[in-house]
Amino acid sequence: MDAASRQRAAAALRRHAPGLAGTELAALGQGLDHTAHLAGDLVLRVGGDVAREAGLLRLVAARVPLPVPEPVFADEDDGVLAYRLLPGRPLLGRDAGSGQGAVLARFLRALHAIDPREVSGLVPVEEDDPGEWLADLAGPPELLAVLRATVPPPAAHRVLAHADLGAEHLLARDGVLTGVIDWSDAAVTDPALDLARPYRDFGPAFLAEVLDAYGDGAPDLDRIRFFARCAALEDLEFGLRTGQAAYTRAARRSLTWLFPSS
Repeated sequence: MDAASRQRAAAALRRHAPGLAGTELAALGQGLDHTAHLAGDLVLRVGGDVAREAGLLRLVAARVPLPVPEPVFADEDDGVLAYRLLPGRPLLGRDAGSGQGAVLARFLRALHAIDPREVSGLVPVEEDDPGEWLADLAGPPELLAVLRATVPPPAAHRVLAHADLGAEHLLARDGVLTGVIDWSDAAVTDPALDLARPYRDFGPAFLAEVLDAYGDGAPDLDRIRFFARCAALEDLEFGLRTGQAAYTRAARRSLTWLFPSS
C-alpha cells in the first residue's frame, strides 16, 4: 500500500472517528483506482467519488437481499469512504458454493429493478457498446480474433448495475454469500455486465443456475459470454502486470470454458 493512501485514510479517521485515530491501519487490498485499509472493524476505502458512492450504497442497501457496505462516513477532502467490515471473505480463487447462483440471481433481480431515475446524479449512464471493449484489450491473438468475430449488438435497455461483480467483490462464509462490495464502477448500463464476471469466475453451471433463477428478462447469453471473455483477458493482463497471481490463475482457469475450442 502506498504511503499517500495510508496518510489519507489516517487523516479521515482522525476527523471522523477520533477514538480509532491511534489504531494501526492494516492493508486490505487494492484495485485499479482505490486502496482499502482496516482500522478495527472499520474499512477505509481511498479513492473515487466517495460522496456519490455513499449515496448509492444507502439507497441500494434498503432494496437488495444481500448486505452491501453501509457508510459510516464519507470524507470528500481525502476521498475516503468508511463502512463496517462485512462478514466473509472474497471468493477470488474459490467456488461459490451450492445454491448460491440462485441467491445471486435474487440479488440481481432486485438491483436491476431499481428505477434508474432514482440514482440520477449518483452513477453515470453508460452506453457500453460491446465493440468498444476491444479498443485497448490485450491478449493472445487467437482469442482476440474470436472476440472480434463475435461482437454482439448493444443491449436494448439499461439498468442499475454493479458492473464489476467479480469473485473478488463477492463475500462468502461457509459456502454462503454474505455481501457485495466495491460499488465504485456502478452505472446505469447493460445488465449483462452483472452476469459476465460471475460466469467468468464460477463457470457454466453457475451461470445456468443464475439465469434459471433470474427468470424472465434475463440478459442475453451472447452479450454475457462476450463481456465474460473480455473480462477474463482484462484480469489476465492485470494479474501479469501487477504480479497478483490469484487473478492470473483465475483468469487462465476461466479461459477453458470461455474459449473451449481455441
